[in-house]
Amino acid sequence: MSKPVTHKSLSTFLRLVSQFEPQTIRFNNRLFVNRNLRLTSISRVGFDMDYTLAVYNEAFERLAWNLVLETLVRDFAFPSGILRFEYDPRFAIRGLVVDMTRGNIFKADRFRHVGRAFHGTRELEALERKDIYRRDRISLSAEDCYLVDTLFSVPEACMYAAYVDMMDSRPGTRTAAEYTAAYRAIRAATDQIHRDGSLKSRVTQALQDYLDVDPNLSDTLVQFLDSGKQLFLLTNSDWNYTNSVMSFLLDGVNPNFPRWTDYFGLAIVGAGKPNFFTTHEQIPFQEFACDSGKARVLSGGCFTVLREMFGGSGGSVLYVGDHIYGDIVSSKKVSTWRSCMIVPEMAAELAALEKVSEDQTKVDLLFRHRQRLGVELNYQQRLLNFLVDLMNDSRQDEWKTAARELRRLGEANAAKIFEELEETERQMVDTQNRVLAHFNPRWGMLFKEGDEHSVFGAQVEDYACVYTSKVSNFLSYSPHQYFTGARDLLPHEIEL
Repeated sequence: MSKPVTHKSLSTFLRLVSQFEPQTIRFNNRLFVNRNLRLTSISRVGFDMDYTLAVYNEAFERLAWNLVLETLVRDFAFPSGILRFEYDPRFAIRGLVVDMTRGNIFKADRFRHVGRAFHGTRELEALERKDIYRRDRISLSAEDCYLVDTLFSVPEACMYAAYVDMMDSRPGTRTAAEYTAAYRAIRAATDQIHRDGSLKSRVTQALQDYLDVDPNLSDTLVQFLDSGKQLFLLTNSDWNYTNSVMSFLLDGVNPNFPRWTDYFGLAIVGAGKPNFFTTHEQIPFQEFACDSGKARVLSGGCFTVLREMFGGSGGSVLYVGDHIYGDIVSSKKVSTWRSCMIVPEMAAELAALEKVSEDQTKVDLLFRHRQRLGVELNYQQRLLNFLVDLMNDSRQDEWKTAARELRRLGEANAAKIFEELEETERQMVDTQNRVLAHFNPRWGMLFKEGDEHSVFGAQVEDYACVYTSKVSNFLSYSPHQYFTGARDLLPHEIEL
């Protein structure tokens, strides 16, 4: 006897249908593949919580902003004037680098070439930027550099820029020590509001104000479970906060899973990532005594102990997280776990990319045309040089006459190519400017800097097997999907 169609199952079906367009999955619901991933080989799927399962909104960022300012005034002797600072959510993006000794924030490509830089909120002119950042190779692991690699730290960059402006407005010259101390204080204040519970206590009082609930999250987890996969949670948040947030997201959504812990066989809280992955100590888990339903709740621990608990091949575990270093890079460096990077802010980038897809294609065509013209111009100039040498060496007038005529034709060809090259460059600049107008006005695209991957884009490519904007995008695919990446071509193969 078939089951009756309920309102719940109908609404789920309609949501699934809404993910699709004719013959394809909507661009903003796709997973993007760096390395092949066969979901049939995955037996366990693990999730981070903050900014992965639980996605915070701008109200959360503003709350954290205000609490950090208050902490700086109260505990770090910052002037009360900073309380008037206004948060600009568009000022910073992930992947920026704070140069603490100079009061600068910059964006670099994967080769550490700095394409954009600001001192406070003032953009550095090209010559000034090159004078600072073209002399020596930049080390992003240096003590005076801080990589903005998590959404929690994006407001810090905005706050630091505002405070650098305030510092510079005072008489006298600021020192590297002053700029450095200012950022370290902002970092410490940010850590403090997370550590002492002042931020989390405010959030748990009004979760509906600070969290965006994904209506497809429950169905996504159920799809994994129905395909025979075990789920686990691995978060740095403590039990009380984790329980509050996860209950808000999942309790009562599906009658077969009345509590959020019914989805997970294991929940690890207070993990202390990235040290959870990188420590060489055998740190045992602490069994957490709580009313946790079906899930076993552990606290602390380390990766090596967890690996022993799981047994089997590490390649059968898929870990889903948002922190490029704490979740993705650190797990990749010590394990064979597969990885999925959640990049919530890329949803807006995908929407912008769809709008400028024609111009993006045009830029690619112009770029390749410019390359061909450059090769052809170089070839014509080499021919001209050869003709000049021939004219100088020849003692016969007829050879000189022929060479002069060929030189005239060659110079005309070179001038024509050069003119076309300049026009191609102009079109490229105009088209690129039209494209960039749809992205962050200061920093451009999240994953790109100029024609290269940004530092953040390169990290995602190097360490994340797949990446996407939200966990529920898995719902657009079969739980047995074989994700295959693009062919990895070298330049000579592309040109061929």
